[in-house]
Amino acid sequence: MRYRILLFLLTVVACTNTMWSQETDTIALVNPGQVFVVEEDTAEIARLAAYRLIAGQWQYSKPYVHADGSSLIGKLGKPIAKSKLKKNLDKAYKKLKLKSRWNSMILTDDGAWEMRVLGLPLKGSYTYEPDAERLTLKWNGIPLKSHVHRDGSKLYIAFDTDRLLVILHLLSGLSHSQTLKSLSFLSQNFRDVMVGFEMKATKD
Repeated sequence: MRYRILLFLLTVVACTNTMWSQETDTIALVNPGQVFVVEEDTAEIARLAAYRLIAGQWQYSKPYVHADGSSLIGKLGKPIAKSKLKKNLDKAYKKLKLKSRWNSMILTDDGAWEMRVLGLPLKGSYTYEPDAERLTLKWNGIPLKSHVHRDGSKLYIAFDTDRLLVILHLLSGLSHSQTLKSLSFLSQNFRDVMVGFEMKATKD
């Protein structure tokens, strides 16, 4: 009887050792870092795919106004209000000579942007959140958030009205422009509206 019990115990121990050895061999074949590398690679692939949606060289075409249904401009009658606002912006942009001063903007799929203003290069990084249609340009550590979406060969970028004045100041190279001062009506009357630029794809 004792012999049978001892034999049973030895068999259990032997089976346990065998199973542990097989499990150890299996674990040894799997590098824990590989799991995380796969996840990182997947995230990077997804990020690159999203960034490629807006990557390219873009040339300013005309003013752009973004307003949702809950905004003041939406309640006043979106088509008419947006049309009037675009006309005022177009006049201001022409006075600031944006088309001649601002060459183009380049967005790369690795999160970098570059533009030339008055022949001088400006560079920085950006982050893009496709689900929120949010583009954040970073320049000298300063983030400038914007609404962005692409429609074929056109890219639409809109900023909060106070941020737009900062952008226009940068693009025009003018510090004491009466036109810029006159645009203060934007921040005073259109706080719930985003305004900016309609861009068109261009070749190098």
